[in-house]
Amino acid sequence: MNRLRTVFFLVVCGAWALPALAQPANYARLLRDDADDFYHVPLGLCEDYPEETTTREIYVRDFELLRRAGIDLLRISFGWDGIEAEADDEYDWLFWDDFVETAVDDYGITLIPYVMYTPRWASREKGDDVFWRTPPEDFEKFGEFVFDLVTRYKDRIHSWELWNEPDIEWYWRGTPEEFAAYVKIGAEAVRRADPEATIVLGGIAYQPDFIRTLFRDHGVSPYVDVVNMHNYFETWHNAPVEEIGEYIHRVDEVVERYGDGQPLWMAEVGYSSVRQGAHVSDDYTAYYAYEHTPEYQAVQLVKTITAALATDKLAALAWYEVKDLPPADQVIGDNNNRHLGVAYNDHTPKPAEHALAFVNRLYAEPMRSIGEEVTFERAADSDVVVHAFEQEDGDVIVVGWLQTRRVGEQNDVGDGMHEDARSETLRITIPRALAGDVTAYDELGERRPHENENVLREDARTMVWEEMEGGKVYVLHLAKD
Repeated sequence: MNRLRTVFFLVVCGAWALPALAQPANYARLLRDDADDFYHVPLGLCEDYPEETTTREIYVRDFELLRRAGIDLLRISFGWDGIEAEADDEYDWLFWDDFVETAVDDYGITLIPYVMYTPRWASREKGDDVFWRTPPEDFEKFGEFVFDLVTRYKDRIHSWELWNEPDIEWYWRGTPEEFAAYVKIGAEAVRRADPEATIVLGGIAYQPDFIRTLFRDHGVSPYVDVVNMHNYFETWHNAPVEEIGEYIHRVDEVVERYGDGQPLWMAEVGYSSVRQGAHVSDDYTAYYAYEHTPEYQAVQLVKTITAALATDKLAALAWYEVKDLPPADQVIGDNNNRHLGVAYNDHTPKPAEHALAFVNRLYAEPMRSIGEEVTFERAADSDVVVHAFEQEDGDVIVVGWLQTRRVGEQNDVGDGMHEDARSETLRITIPRALAGDVTAYDELGERRPHENENVLREDARTMVWEEMEGGKVYVLHLAKD
């Protein structure tokens, strides 16, 4: 990918901070403590803003989308190759000054940027497709840029992620040892510029062992405050989305053993709404006709976020991304990258935008997983997946579905247009006396019928019956009183 610098150019030697903001965003809400029993996991969105193609109108419309979805957390990228594109100490801040002020001051958005992309002049490889992901010849140049960047925006931004997906060659062509040195230099620069800032380890694509190597072998843990991981199961990974919990627990085990108990983010997770026949990517092939459609993207969003939150391990989660990309845009990777948005490229909402707004409301209160306390009556070969949460006020949320992806069982893929005729009856027993209303929702947050006779209340428990069909998600909100 050849990132071009913006057509507007303003050279600034050094870094001057913008006018101070009276009340900076609350970043402490993104730092979960192990002692937290009930916790609200902030949900966000992700978007990249190449300076050469992004106009003010585009990002303002993005901010309006966040506002209508009730989202105030946005992960972005600051491109070193865009801001210091031409030469050492020649900065172009024009685009980002307005972006940051508008996002934070006008829309109240909490920005959680990652810093990446080596400029050609600094890179040790100059080729168009590699310079931006190759380490610089002088690592200290990265530290100088980070210091100036943080100094300029420290009144509005207090979280800095160092690089992106360093565990794959698409984004880092150096060694783990080199990346460790890189993180240390970047972290020291952040600390000098803003001692109170949160430093985030560049989110891994899918390899927890990469974090282990950085922490165990190269002493990176003391330099970072948060560990980030990404996930695209059933798009760029063959694993079922139901395995997202196992993935999070693997990262948590690495951090507990070799780190310093850092909070965990999943600040990039997504599912595309495109396919060609049964083919989705080199790693995933669709089986059912509804997979990788705009309608099912909304279902998958609810499933993914629910399964991730059920681990009780995440401090923040962000869905990638705000909107689809134009067909002509260059992307890193395959065509899925153009169809990950919760809205179409013209900002028309997809079903996924409504689903995101719904789960943002559904999980708006502090809560905890009670899946281990809830029991289910189901057949031995059942495909049912259920997660249950207790809110701080005593209400209970139950979310269930029939697992779509069964690795090793769906071998006759054919054209990927199989009809999903599965249906199961589920009996859920919740060890709580819940005397209030039971409200049922679909993935878009629209109410659906739920008969009173499907609920049995006793002194210390509540039993609920649910009829589930494949390809759908079922949400129940049981009020305490």
